Amino acid sequence: MSNALFSPHPTPYTPHPTPHTPHPTPYTPHPTPHTPHPTPHTLHPTPHTLHPTPYTPQSRTGLCL
Repeated sequence: MSNALFSPHPTPYTPHPTPHTPHPTPYTPHPTPHTPHPTPHTLHPTPHTLHPTPYTPQSRTGLCL
């Protein structure tokens, strides 16, 4: 048999003309990152205090009837 009729494929494989490139705008963090609230919680300026005159049982020895 003769190999005269056999010939390689006329259009050999070539890589894709436009190779993959990264996205033009890569991911970046949000421009305004989270910051704590400007007025953090503080305890009430006037904390609860016991009544200035605590209850005392009435003394019966000093009563004038």
